[in-house]
Amino acid sequence: MSSLTPEITRAIIRIILAGTAAGLLGGLVGSIRSSILGSVLMGAIGGVSLAVIIRIANLDPFDAAFLDAGQGFSYAWAAIGGILMGYVTTRSSG
Repeated sequence: MSSLTPEITRAIIRIILAGTAAGLLGGLVGSIRSSILGSVLMGAIGGVSLAVIIRIANLDPFDAAFLDAGQGFSYAWAAIGGILMGYVTTRSSG
């Protein structure tokens, strides 16, 4: 088993921040009365989840240098996962 290197840790923190920002946006689009903390947390979870799934599957069509968060993670997939999770959870919670 490999341990978490500082490079992977920094890349994960970057995709968490991208997912957090996107989750806030998705939450506000889903419901203007949404919980900011809930949207941020769900965005972080969704962003990390989707970015990790895409990295493991090695299916990143956004092969651009400016979208690379490091170690094979993508800001684009973190943002897509964050916005989807933030939107869906605020819409479903009423």
